[in-house]
Amino acid sequence: MAFRTLQASVCLLLISICFHFITDNRAAASSIREKCECVKENESVQWRKITDYTITDKNPFCNKVQIIVHLQGKQVCLKPDSNQGRKLQRCWRKIKFNEQKKKVCLKLQKKKGSKKPKRH
Repeated sequence: MAFRTLQASVCLLLISICFHFITDNRAAASSIREKCECVKENESVQWRKITDYTITDKNPFCNKVQIIVHLQGKQVCLKPDSNQGRKLQRCWRKIKFNEQKKKVCLKLQKKKGSKKPKRH
C-alpha cells in the first residue's frame, strides 16, 4: 500500500514539473525583446550591386529607421540620413510601399543637367 502511495506521489511530481516547464517556456517566449538589426551602418554602397532592400520604420523595439540593403551574397545596413538612404526612403514612399514596384527604386537614374561638356 505504501508503495502505491509513493508511486502516485512520484507520478504527480513528474507531471507538475513537466507542466511547470511547459508554461514557463510559453511565458518566456512572449517576453523576448527584439532589438535593432542594424548595429553598424554604411554611408553608401554601389547602386549596381544592390539586388534588393528592406526598409523598416521605427517601432517599439527599435527607435530608428533601418535600411537593409541586399548585395550579392550579403546584407549591409545603410544610414537612413545618408544621401543614398534618403533617396531609397523617398522612392519607397513614392511607390506607396508596394513590394512589387520596389525594384524601380534600384534603377540608376541619370541626373538632369549632369552631362559633361563636349570638348572640341
